[in-house]
Amino acid sequence: MIPGAKIPPELALRLALAIALDTAVQLSWKWAALQIPATPSLWTTVAGVLDQPLFIVVAVLFACQLMNWLKVLELADLSFAQPITALSYVSVCILSALYLGENIGALKVLGIGFVLAGVWFISRTDHTTRPDGSAPR
Repeated sequence: MIPGAKIPPELALRLALAIALDTAVQLSWKWAALQIPATPSLWTTVAGVLDQPLFIVVAVLFACQLMNWLKVLELADLSFAQPITALSYVSVCILSALYLGENIGALKVLGIGFVLAGVWFISRTDHTTRPDGSAPR
């Protein structure tokens, strides 16, 4: 595949799902953690986690994320797929600001720009290595 060639539709869908699931996991996990009362006791914290149903949602999302990631790795090289999923850093940052009231300063905006640039560069490469191990021409 030549640089700039398109990503196969199934891979694109799976990568988008990976980004969405990672974003959902991170935001749900943070929201669930905010529901646990602050206490120095480990046992009180464990009881708070077991009493919070949102942690079950987080566990289910993790399982869905694992199943999707296994399919992504079947379709693409890790060196291609993992950097693409860095887009979840961008979505988590933006949604954390919108829904959790977190601050996005100039350095975070700059970081988001670097992530977007990196993903763009990676997306211009081939998504798989040839079976003989050589790079595509």
